[in-house]
Amino acid sequence: MIYTGLSVALVIVLQSCGSKGWTPESKESAHKICKMGMDISYPDDSQAICDCYVGKLAEKYPKADQTPDQSTALMDECSADAKKKADAEFERKMNESMQSLEESIDNAGEKIDEAADAVKEKVEEVKK
Repeated sequence: MIYTGLSVALVIVLQSCGSKGWTPESKESAHKICKMGMDISYPDDSQAICDCYVGKLAEKYPKADQTPDQSTALMDECSADAKKKADAEFERKMNESMQSLEESIDNAGEKIDEAADAVKEKVEEVKK
């Protein structure tokens, strides 16, 4: 998942903060890195996800000493609603595609039946 790479990147960036903890610059950097990933996964919700994510990181880990697993857990929490929305949209599109495919198959079946009936009629004509 994109979160793991994102979390590792944030840990690397934030390691430079050391014991200083979060600074305005480190928050801005973390937010930019977050946005790069979330703009790909959830473009409509990336700003809100990253605001939540960086806010919670700074709140829960004021020394910027979170582990990758802790960072990923916060990302999962902050992106949960966007993931649900994306999953629902994916399911809707899949259902529409399946419906369209079923209609195409039904139409093809009707055309085959019509062609078979036409062939039967021709055969009967030839037999006469």
